[in-house]
Formats: sequence, structure tokens, C-alpha cells
Amino acid sequence: MTTSPESPPQLASKFLLLLGGYFALHIVLRVLVSDALDYDEAEQVLLGQWLLAGYTEQPPLYTWMQYALFQLFGKNVFAVSLLKNALLFLTYVFVFLSGREILKDSRAAILATCSLLLIPQIGWESQRDMTHTTLVVCAAAASLWQALRLLKKQELLNYGLFGLLLSIGILGKANFALFIATLLLTMATFAAGRKALFSPKILLTLAIMAVVSGPYLLWMFHNQDIVFSASHKFKRVVEGYQVQGIISLFVKSFLFLTPLWLVWLLVFPAGFTRNDNSEGDMQQQFIQRYLLTLFLILLVVVFFFKVTYVKDRWLQPLLFAVPLFFFARLAPARITPKRFKVFIGVVCITAAAVYCAFAIRVVGASVTGRFCRMNYPFTAMAGELRQSGFSDGLIISDNRFVAGNMHMQFPGSTALIPGYKLASRTLPHNFSSAAVIWQADNSLSMPPGLVSFLTRTYNIVPTEYPVRSLQHRYKYGRSETVKFAVIQFPLPASPGQ
Repeated sequence: MTTSPESPPQLASKFLLLLGGYFALHIVLRVLVSDALDYDEAEQVLLGQWLLAGYTEQPPLYTWMQYALFQLFGKNVFAVSLLKNALLFLTYVFVFLSGREILKDSRAAILATCSLLLIPQIGWESQRDMTHTTLVVCAAAASLWQALRLLKKQELLNYGLFGLLLSIGILGKANFALFIATLLLTMATFAAGRKALFSPKILLTLAIMAVVSGPYLLWMFHNQDIVFSASHKFKRVVEGYQVQGIISLFVKSFLFLTPLWLVWLLVFPAGFTRNDNSEGDMQQQFIQRYLLTLFLILLVVVFFFKVTYVKDRWLQPLLFAVPLFFFARLAPARITPKRFKVFIGVVCITAAAVYCAFAIRVVGASVTGRFCRMNYPFTAMAGELRQSGFSDGLIISDNRFVAGNMHMQFPGSTALIPGYKLASRTLPHNFSSAAVIWQADNSLSMPPGLVSFLTRTYNIVPTEYPVRSLQHRYKYGRSETVKFAVIQFPLPASPGQ
């Protein structure tokens, strides 16, 4: 990638083509490296058995999209990887488009977009195993771009697209609410933004949001026990929560941007000393005010909700815009051909490292001594179950990871886990038998939660059925094995029997 005689459109087209190729290669790698699903991937296979208004404490849009791809391509690793990498690609595209609006320079927009690869939570963790967070970051990047367009042109189409993109974020993940608050407050600090927000045309935005996200919001109201089941994630203390929360916020923000800030410091040190565009246009000022507004809102959240611990992934749909802020401080003249090449070189090395690391963590697990979920031998276990006579029956587990993987091995089956309130959607008499599977490296004893679920839901006594051990070598393992336990029992021919 060079800065030589190419026009901005040619440079942009080449960049987007290479970017698309990078994520396409990740799809190929994911399909080739393992047919086992990681934790979040398995959850989507489990939930993607149905098309519902809501599923868990997370909004449902990712599962809806995954469901659609399952209908097109079947329940397989390709369909899972395609959705994730398509969303990642679109995230980078929307950051690039916002960069062109803010920075007015294709080279700077490319550098801001490439910077995402140097943020571990985006460049690595999103590729490793994330679902809802990947969607909400994409929605935030798209909404930021559309907000910038709305500031320039208050056209009806822009209001409609703005409402649609905000709805996608709402249906993506709950922390999108913080992004919406930050975005709208930032818009309100500009005369053009206030004009856009208080125009009668904003009713179209609100109407689209109500229509698109309304069914889910109604589901939330009727299923508050599920929606707030993860509220324990906000750790609280009685005394000193303010200090703990603020320290956690700033430490996690700093770590979130590491090593990106270090690469910037080495290649573009001027971005840390002065703002070349302190009197910049509205778009450049917008991204500066966005970050200021964001941290003010986060401080309010820390105090109001008594948050004492902040997780890196919670910051993804909020801090993804930091690269736009950094390059908005640099005059285009500071992005010399040499500095451009050096930065792109670092990014390319990082991209190659991510690609290799993804493969090595699975293929080289026996060497590193650390087996991941994609090393689990579900294909071999499914083969043993088939030999015992189980085919397309009811699969029950205490773990969504196990349930999702086994359902993919038996696509005609229905998989359930306790706690998701999905058992009522499965008629036991549709199947002749059930297989209950749990991990048993330490003990073959069935977990108490499974015992209770089976007794309550199917009126059986699990101890009356023999427990069989399924022990197989890890995928790419030498002699290392993982053990599961299973019981099988017949299902009644009709409800209540």
C-alpha cells in the first residue's frame, strides 16, 4: 500500500478491497481450523433454533441475523464466521466513511481505520469470540457516520436511515444506550445539530425506532427477570465506590487503547503535543466534543449506578472513535509518505500476527499446553452417540457451549439448557429419546441443576438411567483428552405420559 500517484478514489478502493480480503481470509481460516464452536458461537447455534422476540438478557438482533444465515447456509461454522466477519468489515468501512467526513483526507481516514486493528479488543478479541459486541460496535460506527451526514443535510432520507441505524444498535446490545446519549448530546452542542434534532423530520426517526425496536422493548417489559438477570455484572460497594469506579474507568480506557497509543507516539508524536486543527470545521470539532461528552456521561454512570469495575468490552462501542479524534488533531502535511508507510507496515504485521495467532491457539494447543473450546472433539463424541442409537432427539445440557455444539452435530435435534425458558417451545413427543450431556473431567455425577431440571420438566429420576462416559482426544491433541458424561432416556409418545 503506497501513497504514490494514486488518486484518493483509487486509494480508497484499493484499501477497502484489501480490507475485505483480510476478513474473507479469516472466514476461510475459521472454517478450516476447526468444526467446533467457541462459547458465544455455540450460544448463537443454540438460540438460533427459534425466531423469537427475545431470548436472554442480550437483545435479539444478532440471533435473528444468524438465524437467517442458518436458513441460507445451514448450521455450520461458515454461517457463524460469515456473520461475524461481515460485521467487522462493515465496522471498518463505516469508520473509514466517518474519517473522510471528519478528516477530509483519504490517507488520514485509512490510518484511522487501520488503527482499529491495533486495539486488542477489536483487532483480536472480536475475532476470537464475540457476537453482540461486534454488532453493537458496527451499529455505533454506522450511526456516527449517519449523524455527521445529518449535520450537513437535514434530508428526510437521512432521518430515516438514522432511525434505522439507532434501532439496530438498540437491538444489538444494552450499552448502546450510552452511545446514543453521547451522540445526541454531542449533536446538541452545535447549532446545526440542534436544528436537526428539533426539526419535525425527527419524528420519522422516532417512528422508525418505535416500529423496529418496539416489539423487543415490549418483550423486555414482560420478561424483566431475564433482562436484568446479568445486573450482577455491575459490582457495587457501599464505601469508596467513586474512587474505585473512576480508577477502573481510566485504567481500562488506557489499557483498551494499548498498544495503539504507543504506535501513535512513535510514528506521529505531533498528535500528542498540539492540535493542528484547534479551529477546525464542525466535523472535526464534533469528534472532540464526542469524547469529552462520553467521559462526562461515563463519570455520571459510575456515580449513579455505583459501578466499581469496568470491562474492556463495554468500552468498544464508545471508544472505537478515538482514532478519528487523534488524526483530527494532525494536519494532512504531517502524514508524510514515510510515516504513512511505517504505520501501514505496523498494521500489516499486526494483521498477520492476529491471523497466525488465531490458527496457532487451536492447531498448536498441544505444544502450548492450552486447549481452547475449538479443540473440543464434538464430532467424535457425536459419532459415538450415533453408534449407541441416538439420532435426531432432544439434547439437554447444563452448558450453552455443549448444547450449541451438539445441536450443530445433530441439526435435526432440539437442544435445551436450564434457565433459558425454552423448554416450553419443545414438544417432547416430537422425539423418541433424549440425551443429557455434561462435562465430566472431575466426576461423572450429574450437576444438581440438571437433575432438578429433568425432574421438574420431564418427571424422570436421572439416577434410574446408566451414566456413560464419552472420552476423546482433543482436536490437534496428542494424548490429552476431555471427558463428558451422558444418559439417554425415552420420551413419552404424547404430552403428560
